[in-house]
Amino acid sequence: MLSVVGAAIVPLDAVAALAVGGTAGSAVLLLAGAQADRPAAQAVGDALVVSGIPVATLRELPSDEQSPGEGTVYRAETTAGSRLAVRVLGAEDHNRDLFHRLARRTLLRHPADATAQSPLGAAEHELLMLVFAARTGARVDEPVMAYPVAGGGALVATVEKDARALSALTDEEMTDHILIGVWTSVARLQEHRLGHRALRPEHVLVEPGGESRLSAFARAQLNAPPEVRGSDIAELLATTAVRVGPQRATACALAGLGPELLATALPYLQPLALMGPARREVARYDQARARAARESARRRTLRAGGRPSLLRDLAVEVETATGAPSVPLANLARFTWKSALGLVGAFLVLHLVLPQLANAPAAVDALRDANWWWVLAVLPVTFVSQAFSTCLQLGTIPDRLPFGPTYEVQFASSFLNRITPSNVGGMALNLRYLQKTGIETGAATASVGLQSLAGAISNAVVAAVFFAWAGRRHAGVHLDLPPSRYLLWAIALTLAAGGLLVLTPPGRRFLHDKVWPFLRAAGSTVAEIATEPAKIVVGVIGALGLPLIQIVGLAMSLHALGGHLPFIQVGAAYMAARLIANAAPVPGGLGALEAGLIAGLTTLGVAAGAATSAVLVYRLLTFWLNVPLGALALSVVRRRGYV
Repeated sequence: MLSVVGAAIVPLDAVAALAVGGTAGSAVLLLAGAQADRPAAQAVGDALVVSGIPVATLRELPSDEQSPGEGTVYRAETTAGSRLAVRVLGAEDHNRDLFHRLARRTLLRHPADATAQSPLGAAEHELLMLVFAARTGARVDEPVMAYPVAGGGALVATVEKDARALSALTDEEMTDHILIGVWTSVARLQEHRLGHRALRPEHVLVEPGGESRLSAFARAQLNAPPEVRGSDIAELLATTAVRVGPQRATACALAGLGPELLATALPYLQPLALMGPARREVARYDQARARAARESARRRTLRAGGRPSLLRDLAVEVETATGAPSVPLANLARFTWKSALGLVGAFLVLHLVLPQLANAPAAVDALRDANWWWVLAVLPVTFVSQAFSTCLQLGTIPDRLPFGPTYEVQFASSFLNRITPSNVGGMALNLRYLQKTGIETGAATASVGLQSLAGAISNAVVAAVFFAWAGRRHAGVHLDLPPSRYLLWAIALTLAAGGLLVLTPPGRRFLHDKVWPFLRAAGSTVAEIATEPAKIVVGVIGALGLPLIQIVGLAMSLHALGGHLPFIQVGAAYMAARLIANAAPVPGGLGALEAGLIAGLTTLGVAAGAATSAVLVYRLLTFWLNVPLGALALSVVRRRGYV
């Protein structure tokens, strides 16, 4: 220990051990829970008495009436009969969303999150915001005081009145009068540049007479910038539309705000502008609409980018109601597709592409003596390959997808596969494409998984056929696959994760709420495909066609460079090299596939010069050609809203 402390450079093993230990401990606390670090009820009562409020009763609200991350709420009654709502803050209430704030600061250009505050500072901030909000003319909770609590906490007290949260009202109780009253208070905040930053129905209280008031000003911001104020309107508009529909929600907002203020929400009707709870509520609403559409028609013809979108519908309603022109969405993300791909592309050039340029002179020399008609014949391989990939996509989803947009998305996926290992970029893009067409996440994930499984099975079948057939003519060739060194680790980690999910209450809730619905959707997708022979045929054609068209491209490249080898042996060499390259953690097996192909072809009797030149030409026309074409396709599908 002393050697580590006194060392000028900390050993890497010590850093890794500390990181692993901290991660494991945090995971156990997260799943198993830990003792709450907040003031006790007795300390809260003592603080109220010391501050000059004689308390007769103090009662903590049940857990189902508490809001996670917003402190602990008590109901207090004074000796004079007055009632107070007391919200108590502890250190953990601010630390709870630390990673959430870090993520927002990383992903958003202007997150506008409050800096770290002590519990007393947070209580005093909320009290100040309530005072200022009341001065604007908005109906808000009546502030009483903020005061420290023993143990490092603090409380903020407001006058308690009989009321229910807007989110707790039934559809019949949520009248236009109530909604317009809420929007009228929001208009007062907007006029005085006060951002609420948590404007959702659960933070709107409705009294028995129908009067409403705003609460939860802990995140509020004075002199808020336009993106905060616009996001406030967008968030409340979206969360009320979930209950009453886009048209009625927009009409009530227009009556309370007026057209000018309502139009300011247009650039912020996007998921990034909404806080987490509102974003999840809108996503569930859209998923329910997509599920209803799916159940109403067993076999649908889907439209690319046609998934139900509440935010898109609201934008149309707001433009119609206010007469405002269509405006582009605000650029809220710090990182975009272009910047992320630029970084990945820079890495690719530095670490993968530049070493390949050492073979450029050999490729140039080879092309001088090449048969150009055969070289040109290899060009269509890239386009035919994407057609087979499209067939595989069409055959692994029960609904009918349009061929053209799906073909474009496959080209874009091929570009992402060139810069991400194990095809994860392409799989993510395909998943996003299916979701945007209106397919449930579980069914979309099942489709992507089926594509990977079908591809692996088809590769194994094609490899077995070529190996068996080629072995009759060249029995001296053997393929040795290295055993997996990480199999036991993978099994151990899987068992540990399964144990945490099954044995802990949060894990069981995750299984019940997330895993089982996903598995049911995936199982339903597989069952539906199994009952439709045409889908199976299209999927099989796509799965088998992908490796076969690549073998055809390699054979034609070899012939163009003067190499002569039976087609079956070319196929065996390609499949052996592909199996080895799949184990390499580089995009598209770059480097590993070339080495495997050259070794396989020379082993089967092709001259080294011809084999090297043929492989370089083949990879140029089937791998590198996909980069500009796929980048163009990605730009097109993003602009058209397919992904």
